[in-house]
Amino acid sequence: MSRRSEGVRAGARLALAACGVAALCAVAVTRVWAGPAGTEGEDFIYLVERGDTLIGLADRYMTRLDGWRMLQQLNRVGDPYRLQPGTRLRIPLKYIAEQAGSARAVAVHGDVRADGAPLRAGTQLAEAARIETGVDGLVTIELSDRSRLTLPPSSAVQVRRLRAFAKTGLTDSMLEVGRGGAEAQVAPGGTGVGRFEMRTPMMVTGVRGTRYRVAADDAGNRSEVLQGIVGVAGITGAGKVGKAGAAARVGAGYGVSASGGGKLAAPVPLPPPPQLGALPQPVLGATAPLQWQPVAGASGYRVVVSRDAEQTEWLSTQRVAGQQATLADLPEGVLYVGVSAIGAQRLTGPASVQRFVVRLTPPAPFMLRPGKDSSQYGQQVGFAWAHVDGGVRAYEYEVAGDSDFRDAAVQPLRSEQTEAGRELALGRWWWRVRSLDAAGQPGPWSESVPFTVEPPPPQPSLADDGGDTLRIRWPAAGAAAAAGYRVQLADEARFTHPLVDAHTETNEVALPRPGSGFYYVRVAREGKGGGKAAVSEAAFSAPQRIEVVQYLRDGTGQPVASAGGMIRRGQ
Repeated sequence: MSRRSEGVRAGARLALAACGVAALCAVAVTRVWAGPAGTEGEDFIYLVERGDTLIGLADRYMTRLDGWRMLQQLNRVGDPYRLQPGTRLRIPLKYIAEQAGSARAVAVHGDVRADGAPLRAGTQLAEAARIETGVDGLVTIELSDRSRLTLPPSSAVQVRRLRAFAKTGLTDSMLEVGRGGAEAQVAPGGTGVGRFEMRTPMMVTGVRGTRYRVAADDAGNRSEVLQGIVGVAGITGAGKVGKAGAAARVGAGYGVSASGGGKLAAPVPLPPPPQLGALPQPVLGATAPLQWQPVAGASGYRVVVSRDAEQTEWLSTQRVAGQQATLADLPEGVLYVGVSAIGAQRLTGPASVQRFVVRLTPPAPFMLRPGKDSSQYGQQVGFAWAHVDGGVRAYEYEVAGDSDFRDAAVQPLRSEQTEAGRELALGRWWWRVRSLDAAGQPGPWSESVPFTVEPPPPQPSLADDGGDTLRIRWPAAGAAAAAGYRVQLADEARFTHPLVDAHTETNEVALPRPGSGFYYVRVAREGKGGGKAAVSEAAFSAPQRIEVVQYLRDGTGQPVASAGGMIRRGQ
């Protein structure tokens, strides 16, 4: 057995004996550190390893060699050369030489300020710094031993102490969470813990392990242990740490809350992590839906998206009541999503974490036609989109009868051009398009654009009996004609200023006979609302060019006919 592993086992046995909650210890003992193990009050705690001596420990941590004598008396050690592995050795912090520590912001998103000034990633933080996050703010702070502190939105933390043991580099840090919360991952490299404490208005939590959270809000103060063991003490109304009965040792998988006056509730188990549904790989686009199985007794869930698997560099966080959430504003690259259940006393459990990849390039083309909520007249529908620069080799477009594209009538079709055509049935449709890079890999889809395929416009024909009116007819379309028709007559093909703009509920109309010349006529079916406002330009038939002539008339006003037909005036 190695020196390190035997020390861990011995420390675990000692922690088990010292703990008053058997179930708690059963979870926690496998995480106890050998060697540096945090602090209790004003003492640094060291768990003795095989081969340790008081003289060696005094040389390693204290300001003078003869400090071993004080350690011998304080810890009631009989033989300074024979220390039992796993023994908890107290070293007063006041006898440990210290130097200034360091911290820097390694990840910043949204509104984050340090001492009132905007905080940027890479900025060094000094002792006494005050860090605040806005409603969209997220920040991760890293100490010299790679310990990390992550602050969610609407939080405020005051750095009370930022130092390091001069001879070992172990950090000595104290932080005060005045509002919101904080999540700490302490000494991830396995070097052990010097002092790392986070205080809220009602409790102080000191690390014996590696990862935990604290929160301070209107519902009270809470501490949740994810790895290792922490010591939690209540803080009285006078701002002092409580005495006997106001402290607890809390192990991994448990949480504790404090009420007014610093009274601690008994530690309770944290809710288990939910089982997550699989995200598509890759996620094509900046949003993705996520679902999970319900956790018994959960009042809600916390969803965190991060850049790292340990979830110390947050990109977003949200709380939801149900078993689904939309991940939004996702950047390109490898990301991680973690979902935790919120249980009794608003304590949040460990997270189920899933890795996923987001792909945002090449970007989707700009869609040209059909436009959103437009009507296409005739079953041959043309699709068009803008060209995308930057190594795009081709495009794919898709058409479906629903906005989620579960009922895809036309599977993704590839085109090297920026337009295509398809024949579709009458009805409501959605379409979307995406770009393919030089390797044929797709980028995200464009938005889903709805459109409607309508029957083709009726084609008008002229019935001229030579009388005072022109009769325009077109084929009836059954139920489609119930809303009526719009008929226009103009002296130019663009119909900029129609001479006649008429409504009829039948498939023909009689128009006053204009003067001789060439004219244009077109017809459109009216929408359900009826009237001129219900008809778009696309609904009209192609302009039909007609010639209007004047005929000779007899005394009754009827056209004069000959063997060759009606006689034009002037013949």
